[in-house]
Amino acid sequence: MNEVDQHEKLRQETLNSVKYDIEEFRPSIYDLPSLSKIPGTEYYTEVFDKMLHIDVNNYSVKDVNFDIENAYFENKLDKVEFDKIIKQTAEFILAKMKEKNFDINSNTAKNFMLFEFFTQPIQVKGFKEKHFPIKYDFEDYWGRENWAKMFVTKLLKTNSGQCHSMPLLYLILAEAIDAEAYLALSPNHSYIKFEDEKGKWYNLELTNGMFTVSSFILNNGFITAEAIQNKLYMQNLSKKEMLSQFYTDLASGYLHKFGYDDFVEQVANKALELNPNSINANMVKSNYNEARLKYVIRKLGINTQTQEGREKILNYPKAVEILQQMHAQYSIIDESGFQQMPAEAYEKWLGSLRAAEKKEESEKLAKQFKGTIIKLKN
Repeated sequence: MNEVDQHEKLRQETLNSVKYDIEEFRPSIYDLPSLSKIPGTEYYTEVFDKMLHIDVNNYSVKDVNFDIENAYFENKLDKVEFDKIIKQTAEFILAKMKEKNFDINSNTAKNFMLFEFFTQPIQVKGFKEKHFPIKYDFEDYWGRENWAKMFVTKLLKTNSGQCHSMPLLYLILAEAIDAEAYLALSPNHSYIKFEDEKGKWYNLELTNGMFTVSSFILNNGFITAEAIQNKLYMQNLSKKEMLSQFYTDLASGYLHKFGYDDFVEQVANKALELNPNSINANMVKSNYNEARLKYVIRKLGINTQTQEGREKILNYPKAVEILQQMHAQYSIIDESGFQQMPAEAYEKWLGSLRAAEKKEESEKLAKQFKGTIIKLKN
């Protein structure tokens, strides 16, 4: 009887071993299903392939951003019309500079007029249309219900945007009038930085149409010393780092429209290749790993709510590897100094810009800035 029991035990162990071996060689269990057959995904792969051939230090912010937004709309946007709007807007800004007798070769003067364009009503002799300030769109400003809320094309259509689309339009227009400005990030947010001819740096907060000092950004409560040291926030993004951000935008649009698959990982990896410190790209990669692990656990029929279920995953080396990849990515984010900023905290911080002392501070900086322009034109 003992011998029979031993044979039966050996048979069960062999069957289990074969079962695990079979599972290990079924890639469909360990990879998220490809979404490449879904109509519309081809536009994203086309843009991705196009971006791979871009000179990382010399490309058009306008064209790359348009391609990413156009992929979301399945190539239904009008590029000729978009280019025309940007060209006419640039001509409008330069015409106003000339009307004010500003030096059109001054980077300070150009950024002053760009900021005025976003925050003030402007009319120029010879132009029929009067321009009105661009408003902040408080409705679904993170694009959770409608990702197109993040787009420059949406901003141009409605004259309203948020902290993603406003700085991008600023950079597109800066490119069009040959001004130098940079995108900078803070938690859940982006803004503009530029340097005047005297070497003084300014932070432009387009969502509220104000100047801010760096201490205000630091004091939002979610920027750690480690995050600053690891260059997560408040850095001038180079062209290469901006391109990394564009790759992240491409991946984000794809996953909002279709979901997670290996294309999202591929794009996120390219973004991290260009800028390993990118917190946005690292977050996309982390979320992809989590989605993949959840899929694998579900396919293997593992209940992670029980100790027995959590131990069962050890029988699947490939699943363990995916689990380790997820935790490794978590560690990268933790060690970067990143802290999650809740939506209510972000809204409170953004609202604090409207406080009287912040407005007074902004007006003081604006006066100093404008004084520099006046001296330049004389």
